[in-house]
Amino acid sequence: MKQGVKFFILTVLLVSVLVGAYFAYQALRGDGSAEITQAQSESVSEQSSGKAADFKAVDANGNDVTLSSYFGKPTVVNFWASWCGYCVREMPMFESKYKEMGDKINFVMVNLTDGDRETLKKATEHIKENKYTFPVLFDTYGEALQTYETYTIPVTLFINSDGTVMEKYTGALTDDVFTQKLSELS
Repeated sequence: MKQGVKFFILTVLLVSVLVGAYFAYQALRGDGSAEITQAQSESVSEQSSGKAADFKAVDANGNDVTLSSYFGKPTVVNFWASWCGYCVREMPMFESKYKEMGDKINFVMVNLTDGDRETLKKATEHIKENKYTFPVLFDTYGEALQTYETYTIPVTLFINSDGTVMEKYTGALTDDVFTQKLSELS
């Protein structure tokens, strides 16, 4: 009898661990419903000050591009994916501001292209369907994600012309907040 009870308890524990691991994996992987719901802003004092950390990504033509190649002009970097509802809702605002201010401020939309949940095909179809004209980089190397620890999206970096990160904004931007942040950059 003791042997049967031990086996039963071990089986229940094993099943519990497996179920817990499954749910932990789903939470880490995300399903689109666990996106950020409240915006957070970090000033330079809350992160390492100095030049924005560089990363390499791929442009729409397949060329390698570095973030530092945009320095010399204020730059807005937005990390997004087509499966992220908040990201998708922000994109028309980015397009509008890009058309309005693209000569004064660099707009760089970094797609977190992991090859699984977000592919080049999904991202480029989304851009094409919505007729977006802002520059898009594809983080196929995973460097942007790791460099800026972008595990919750959307995230927007506001970088001044000398390449210093002025602010890291986590969450969906409203038009008013975005306009204010852009005016602080230019």
